[in-house]
Amino acid sequence: MGSEAVSLNTVLEYVDKLDIEDQQYLQEIIHRRLIDAKRSTIVRRTKQAKENVRKNQCRSGTAKDLLADLNG
Repeated sequence: MGSEAVSLNTVLEYVDKLDIEDQQYLQEIIHRRLIDAKRSTIVRRTKQAKENVRKNQCRSGTAKDLLADLNG
């Protein structure tokens, strides 16, 4: 298939041609990949947050402090 883009509609047409067991297996694979992608995003954001704390690029305070900062 190479690196060329495939439309979602084309993919769905191929999926429709699979038997039900293969469709269920594909669903499991996609579900696991989505979980992994979300986990990777969380890890990346956590590392960035820790780096921001280390560099003192964030503040802490109460909700009242936050609202005061947001309202100027």
